[in-house]
Amino acid sequence: MTKHRDRYISGHAIKRQALSGVDLGAFDLVLLAPSWDRRCTSITDIKLQADTAIVLRFDLKDNRGLQVQHEKLIDNFAFQTASNVIPLSGDATALRSFWTKIWMTVTSLRTRKKTPWRVLIDLSTCPRFYSLGLLAGLFREGLAQTVSVLYAEGKYGTKPQPSTADYPFTVGHWEAEPVPFLLGNSRPTKKKHFVVSVGFEGRRTARVLAKEDPDRVSVLMPKPGVRPGYVTETWRRNKETIDEYCIAKERIVNAPAGDAISAWKKLTEAGLEEPENEEVLYLCCGTKPHSLAMALRAICLEYPTVLYNRPELHSFMDVFPTGVYWQYDLRDLSSFPTLQ
Repeated sequence: MTKHRDRYISGHAIKRQALSGVDLGAFDLVLLAPSWDRRCTSITDIKLQADTAIVLRFDLKDNRGLQVQHEKLIDNFAFQTASNVIPLSGDATALRSFWTKIWMTVTSLRTRKKTPWRVLIDLSTCPRFYSLGLLAGLFREGLAQTVSVLYAEGKYGTKPQPSTADYPFTVGHWEAEPVPFLLGNSRPTKKKHFVVSVGFEGRRTARVLAKEDPDRVSVLMPKPGVRPGYVTETWRRNKETIDEYCIAKERIVNAPAGDAISAWKKLTEAGLEEPENEEVLYLCCGTKPHSLAMALRAICLEYPTVLYNRPELHSFMDVFPTGVYWQYDLRDLSSFPTLQ
């Protein structure tokens, strides 16, 4: 079990080889996001109870019918475990409008149940803009005392051809968008320092950085990786960026690909930021646990901005659970239970 604490947030990670029989207890709010990615159904093996479940229903469907099939499974799970199920539908890439639906729904629940809440977020297939935005909003607004985040590690069924191309997770160019509640201090007169979590989409990462024109770049590397060979693959796909920005060894932070708490701890220990001299931006191009780690670091420091790469379109790629599952339990130490 990995543990870490910084400022008013503490967290620990639990790694499991199976979810069957796991009972997480009762939650005030659960966020679910069905996808064509098979990992979205992993949560259905868990026992839990919820007052409210929000289910994100994205418009884009795969041509094999996996998304529709998974939506039915998640709907059944939600209605079996939650007293109140709220489906929200829309375009996953219409970030601001879909986020407004989510946040208005969450804040409206204040009239139903006293805060602070116990919340569960399934990160496995939920777009980071919404999952990290919800996490940050809950803590920044004092709505949650604890947030548990679930993540199923994934393995990929296809590789890009030719070998120099990115893995086909997304289509088109990326636009870097600040995550809700993680828009830090804008300091246009200062130098830009980008801390980048890297993954298999190295060419798109390089294009975003070229557009942003950073003065300094640091890297969060998924090492060790989820699968054998993934570290070598990630390094190869990002070597051009590492060379171009002359990223020294001391500015490369290595952390396990699936352990968000370990990555958060390593970022804290590395202390890459120089807030007196720089505008600090975290760019989420790697694993979702590493994106969560950067969000936690930003919540604690307050001044960095966390950027989500909005694709033109999400692409249909075969992703399977590896059989390794993570639970990250996060607590707001400044929050105290409301007396009933």
